[in-house]
Amino acid sequence: MIAIVCNIDEHYTDHCIVMCTSVICNNPGEELHFYIIAENLPKQHRQRIGRELEAHPGVKLHFCQVDATLLRHCSVKADSYISMATYYRCFVATLLPQDVHKVIYLDCDLIVHGSLRPLWDTPMADCVVAAVEDMWSGKGHCQRLHYPEEFSYFNAGVLLINLDLWRKRGVEQRLADFFAAHGPELVYYDQDALNAVLYGERLLLPFRWNMQDGFFRRKRRMRPESLPELEREMPQAVIIHFTGDKKPWQYACRHPYKKVYQHYLDLTNRRGERPKASLAARLNRPFLILQEMLGLKNGYRKLPS
Repeated sequence: MIAIVCNIDEHYTDHCIVMCTSVICNNPGEELHFYIIAENLPKQHRQRIGRELEAHPGVKLHFCQVDATLLRHCSVKADSYISMATYYRCFVATLLPQDVHKVIYLDCDLIVHGSLRPLWDTPMADCVVAAVEDMWSGKGHCQRLHYPEEFSYFNAGVLLINLDLWRKRGVEQRLADFFAAHGPELVYYDQDALNAVLYGERLLLPFRWNMQDGFFRRKRRMRPESLPELEREMPQAVIIHFTGDKKPWQYACRHPYKKVYQHYLDLTNRRGERPKASLAARLNRPFLILQEMLGLKNGYRKLPS
């Protein structure tokens, strides 16, 4: 059995279905338990997710209702593309049944392009979470959050969580206290808090488990000492994470894995659906491509063969 948890609001229902479909397609024979965390998700959205996912053998679906009081010290900027749902992952110990001892947390702006079994079986020793270094790990986050540079900074879009240790060490209360003390100062919201609170209790995973947008760019802004390992991991990418504000369901996205995302989209009831663009966006596209070719914009690298 593999337990997977994700956060959504009603705007991310369709993207959640695509992500879960990619998991199901690449993990045949596994018993997959999906825990969907949401606040007041409309009935029709729950039914749509159920129709899509429970049609597959071995899939169990669980909806977890969020108590809004859990988020009393949480906030996001008004103009952010990130919603309050980003914080739900911090309260998994309360929201999931007590007999769930380990979970893989997955953002819904990603696809799984291989088996999750090796990730699930990763030994965690005395660590509460296992995660992949963030694509912006070279931007001084450790100093900003006041913990030693040697621990780097991880991306919270893919987490292997030891729920037993999470509960035993009171991580949820520690995060709540951090939000209460530092909420307005956070740049990357709950990801900042998870790093600041758990930097000494985390295991860094191989990059294949969370291949973020910045890893595919010509100019990378991560720690230079991590680049050799990233290059070795690129051909073995399993989880493709569309970080940033240009998503594969948008016309403006030019990510090299966009067509792979569309492959999984076409395995859902939204088969053949493609993003529409205004005339202005279409006319502007060649100029954006030219800017990337001239190095004026940070374009994408060619995928490794």
